[in-house]
Amino acid sequence: MTKLKNQKPAKSVPNFSTIDPTYISISPNKKGHSHSLIKLQLLEKMIECALISPYIKNENPISLMIVAKPESGKTSAMKKYRQNKGIIYVTDCTAYGLTRDVLPKMVSGEIKTIVIPDLLTPLSKATKTRRSFVAFLNNLIEEGIVKVTTYAMIWDRNVKANVITAVTDQALFDGRHEWAKMGFISRFIVFSYSYNLSTIIEILNRYSRTGLVIDNKKMKFPKNPVQIHLSEHMADQLNPVAIKIGEQCELYGIRAKINLRTLLKSLAYRNKSKEVTDIEFQEFLELANHMNFKFNPLSKVIFHEQPFNPSKTTHHSHTPQPTRRTSNKVRKS
Repeated sequence: MTKLKNQKPAKSVPNFSTIDPTYISISPNKKGHSHSLIKLQLLEKMIECALISPYIKNENPISLMIVAKPESGKTSAMKKYRQNKGIIYVTDCTAYGLTRDVLPKMVSGEIKTIVIPDLLTPLSKATKTRRSFVAFLNNLIEEGIVKVTTYAMIWDRNVKANVITAVTDQALFDGRHEWAKMGFISRFIVFSYSYNLSTIIEILNRYSRTGLVIDNKKMKFPKNPVQIHLSEHMADQLNPVAIKIGEQCELYGIRAKINLRTLLKSLAYRNKSKEVTDIEFQEFLELANHMNFKFNPLSKVIFHEQPFNPSKTTHHSHTPQPTRRTSNKVRKS
C-alpha cells in the first residue's frame, strides 16, 4: 500500500485561537504566486466539508465520491489537502492493508479521512480482493467498522472516519449496477461535474503561460468534536433534495438525509458559525446542483468567500446576503 506521510506542522503558524478554532490558508509556490484550479471552487468547498465532517459532534462523517471525465482536475483538487493532519492519501490499498496499517491510527484518532485519488486502482484487483475492499468501505462509511474480518485479522472496534475518492464518468456507469446492489454508491455524497467550452479555453490558456502548479491548502481542525445547531425547520428543507438523491439509487433518501445534515453543519463550521443559517443553506443548494449523475457544468460561485483574514472575526463576504447572523463562534465541546 502506497501512502504519503503526514507533513509536520510548519514552524511558524499564526495563532488564531482568539478568533476561531479553524482556518484555511493557501501555501504559495516558491516564487510567491498562488495558482488556484480554474472553476473548481465548489469542488474544493465540498472536499473541505468532507474533511471537516468527522469533527462534527453527533453526526456521521461525509464520504465523498467525485465523478468527472479524465482531465477534469479531480486528483489535483484532492492533492491540495493531502498534507493536512488527520488525512492519509493512498494511491493503492486493500482491505487487509488498511486494517493492518490504518485502522489502528483511526482508533487512536490520528487519522480521520482516507483519500483515494482513483478508486479504480484498488477495484481493479481480483474479484475476492475487490469485494473485500468494497465491504470494508461499506462498513467504514455506514457502521464505523463494527467488525471486520480479513484473512487472519479480526477487528471489532468503532471508529469515526470517512473516505474521499474519485472515479471517471465511464467507470461509474460501468460499475454502477454492481455497486448499487451492494449499497455502495448510496453511502457517498456523489459530486459530478463537467466543463463548458469557455472553461476549457480558459484552462488551455492557463497552460500556455505555465505548467501545472498545485498549491497546498492547510486546514486546522479542532482537538475535540464541535457542536453545531441545526434547527428542525432547516433540516426539514433537506427532505426534497434527499428524496431526489435517493431516487437516483432507487432508494428512499434516508442515507442522503443523514449525509446532508452533516454537510450543512460542516458548512456552518467552515464559516465559523455555531449554527446553520440561510447562508449555509444557500451554499448547500449550490453544491446540491452537482449531487447527481447529470454532470452539470461548473459555473461561477455565487457564494464565494474572500481569503481568510486573521485580523477579522467574520468569514462572510457573500453577495447577495441572506439573513444575517449575530456573532456566532464555534465552540469546542
